[in-house]
Amino acid sequence: MASSIAPYLARPKTPPELNVPPSTATVTVRVIDSTTSLWLDGPLFWQPAMAGFDGIDVPIYCFLISHGDRHVLFDLGVRKDWHHYAPKTVDLIRRTTRCRTDKNVSEILDEHAALTGVRSADIEAIIWSHHHFDHIGDPSTFPASTDLVVGPGVKAACWPAYPTNPHSLILDADAAGRTVREVDFGAAPLRIGRFDAVDYFGDGSFYLLDAPGHSVGHLTALARVTAAGDGGDDASFVFMGADACHHPGVLRPTKYLPLPAQVSLSQPPPRICCPGEALQRIHRSGDPAEPFFHVSTVLFPDHEAAMDTVEKITELDANDNVFVILAHDESLRGHIDLFPQAINDWKARGLRPRTRWLFCKDFAAALDISKSLRD
Repeated sequence: MASSIAPYLARPKTPPELNVPPSTATVTVRVIDSTTSLWLDGPLFWQPAMAGFDGIDVPIYCFLISHGDRHVLFDLGVRKDWHHYAPKTVDLIRRTTRCRTDKNVSEILDEHAALTGVRSADIEAIIWSHHHFDHIGDPSTFPASTDLVVGPGVKAACWPAYPTNPHSLILDADAAGRTVREVDFGAAPLRIGRFDAVDYFGDGSFYLLDAPGHSVGHLTALARVTAAGDGGDDASFVFMGADACHHPGVLRPTKYLPLPAQVSLSQPPPRICCPGEALQRIHRSGDPAEPFFHVSTVLFPDHEAAMDTVEKITELDANDNVFVILAHDESLRGHIDLFPQAINDWKARGLRPRTRWLFCKDFAAALDISKSLRD
């Protein structure tokens, strides 16, 4: 698992097996840029603080998953008229972040229906990774025939909502007139890596994974986008990480993917490269096999569970057949195909090794501060 830029500073350890049940079934995955720009205040989401990197404006990625003529959405981003969220949520947005959304996901689907054949009216289900404002969008822009799928405990935690419950962060209208289905991970025990999983379509093409820590019922997902022997020796997958963490520096480096001796800060060529030793100097521990950050205790109320979820993701992330996409990974912007194009061919195109360390560009100011202190 050598870097596309240079060898690793430490010898990578072999990651655990994924243990995904074999299947020839696949889905088509399209990554939707939800047209939102959202400010993340770093210390609220990751720790420790890094001088020169206090926060970042990020996108919100949602996903259209197509299984023949069945289509589901994984997350909806922020609704365009976010000031129509529940009052407590509107107040939260105004106090803690900067947010702008140009289009609802339903609009994006309908604008490109001639290319994809998928309209908002064709969506079987909206899957909320969790019930925070930057993922729930506006379900009322979809017909009542579209189910709402949520993680364990979400129904009890969220409904009744506003205005029935004036203190709620979500709306009664989000569920009004539609079926709300809560995922039950105990109904048919299944494990993907170390995640409890549910096989959504029942054929091994798309799994919902139990990923607690950030919120009640937080879900991630794993989609099989190529089957074994289909253009490669092994199946390939897209992992939808939602808000299990908010920056790739929480996931990397690890003992499976230690820091390279040279890191590319830009793609394609001409590349800007940074020595791994320079990045080690701004690293929280200086260990090339430890991630730059941990999830914060502020917005990860079950911190122990959140840390365990991240550890499980790092095991998937270390597998050459899995492309991890976090909901707010700004480093991928401009480097992956977005809706209406599919991302199924990510492995054939070498996207994973080319984008794996691009997040290190966020540390440019920290590197300058470190250099000035040494000089």
